[in-house]
Amino acid sequence: MERQRTAWDFALMMATVVLLGALGVQSLVGTLYAWWAYRSVPGWETTGYPGFVTAMNAVAAPLAVALVLVMGLCVPKRLFERRVLVWVSVVGVAAGVGAGVLARSVQAGLTVYLGLAALLQGAVVVLTVAGAGGLAYMSEGRIAKAGSGLLHLGFILFALTVVAWQDSPVMLPAFVASALLLAGGSAMSFYARGSREAPSGTST
Repeated sequence: MERQRTAWDFALMMATVVLLGALGVQSLVGTLYAWWAYRSVPGWETTGYPGFVTAMNAVAAPLAVALVLVMGLCVPKRLFERRVLVWVSVVGVAAGVGAGVLARSVQAGLTVYLGLAALLQGAVVVLTVAGAGGLAYMSEGRIAKAGSGLLHLGFILFALTVVAWQDSPVMLPAFVASALLLAGGSAMSFYARGSREAPSGTST
């Protein structure tokens, strides 16, 4: 069971890295192309830029949706075994799809999906800080686990900021909160690794 869980964690981690890498490559190529077009094509900013934005969004949209789905899978796996995780994930996807169909908006569906993931991750962070057992982490030690939980929560909150709150007064506070969670989670993870913190439940 532990070997299956480790393989599942590794698969999700690699999927996240590949998707983030693909988005990074797209951004780099798009930036280089826009820089070249501005310098080489007269009037490109008015004649070619709208089409360029449309093409970039068409490439980025499926990658972003896939990344959101993978992030949603990363969260409940802390709480549930793989069989239960499948059903929890199906319910989350169904809720997002249902909301998107009812609202006729992909944005609404992603918002509901990420909102459910944020609630689950908040529960994970609380249980981790409280020292509850049964949570699945690749790292050992309460500080490292709490840092990992805060990192995931920060990523989800950042995704919610991009997906749902770009034109909302909530955007700036949510963005600041996500940045603090990401920075705090990273600091806790690096501190735990550097100090070689003992696994939770053992004496130092």
